[in-house]
Amino acid sequence: MCFYYIPSMRPSRVVINLSNFEANIETARRQLGGTKLLAVVKADAYGHGAVAISSRAVACGVDWLGVGIVEEGIELREAGIRAPVLILSQELEERVEEIIQYNLFPTVCSRNFLESLNREGKRQKKVVKLFIMLDTGMGRYGVAPDEFIYFLKRINSIDWVKIEGVMSHFPVAGVDYQFTSEQIKRFKSLIQTAESMGISIPVRSIANSAAFLEGKNSVIDMARLGLILYGISPIKDMDPGGYLPVMTVKSKISFIKNIPPGHSVSYARSFIAKRPTTVAVVPIGYADGYDRKLSNKGWMMVKGARAQVIGDITMDATMIDITDIPEVKIGDEVIIVNHLITAWDMANTIGTIPYEIVCRMGKRLPRLYI
Repeated sequence: MCFYYIPSMRPSRVVINLSNFEANIETARRQLGGTKLLAVVKADAYGHGAVAISSRAVACGVDWLGVGIVEEGIELREAGIRAPVLILSQELEERVEEIIQYNLFPTVCSRNFLESLNREGKRQKKVVKLFIMLDTGMGRYGVAPDEFIYFLKRINSIDWVKIEGVMSHFPVAGVDYQFTSEQIKRFKSLIQTAESMGISIPVRSIANSAAFLEGKNSVIDMARLGLILYGISPIKDMDPGGYLPVMTVKSKISFIKNIPPGHSVSYARSFIAKRPTTVAVVPIGYADGYDRKLSNKGWMMVKGARAQVIGDITMDATMIDITDIPEVKIGDEVIIVNHLITAWDMANTIGTIPYEIVCRMGKRLPRLYI
């Protein structure tokens, strides 16, 4: 007789609702009309799993995928994904061989990087299609406005590179309408100048999730949508509307104990019980992405009730107070993130942004796709 070991899944896990993700893409496409849609899948699709999310996005008709670094693009290619993949930031010159080998679209904003792409394209006998990042006010990557036309002319003067598109980025969309409007005007004006000189720019893109939600004035040829496709508003206190939450993080109670008044919990004795307290241990910690700054501030859901995080969050475990929640037992489900405890709830508690909350849910947490 043969026995096969079937490993069980870790109780702390990330559940990804692909039906909700599909619905969000459908909502975005309906609002965009015929405008192209780039789904941002960098940072492991904001913690949702880049390969699974990208595969589903492409199946739903998304036109482009956006990654942050070369390795993320290679991961998609090696998973068999053939859709256009744009690297949203300029890489170092030493990465040009891989960029071209894996048919990734680079973002370019420096002369040296452009020349390196041209040389490597010639070596590999491939014309490199690229995007130019135009700095209209972000102050990060980007060609300066007064250098933009010269940069375009230089691209058109060399043989192994070709302009696929021009994009820019907003620092305060959804917050500062006037500054954002000035960026849009600057972007459109420079594009018009280039096209009046006979320079072809197939794709023009400046809209991110926040600008897209604020209005269509920023949507030109392609919207680059990230957080909103995962059902999270990029704008504080704005309801995501018809966009549905995609991620749920859950676990199970692994241990329960009763402590008397004066007894402390966890490192640094940052929590000392003022009453007889029932403590439940949840096997998720800062090594999994559950931020240590939620110590004594965060909360989880047990049996539909809020349970306060008590004591310092540790690498592998978090303690919660279940004193006032009846009939809790080991193995009961604990909700860490969902529509009741949103990424914004957690971000507001510790003074950060929801991007950081979901991106931190690391690969130590298994993902279950439903």
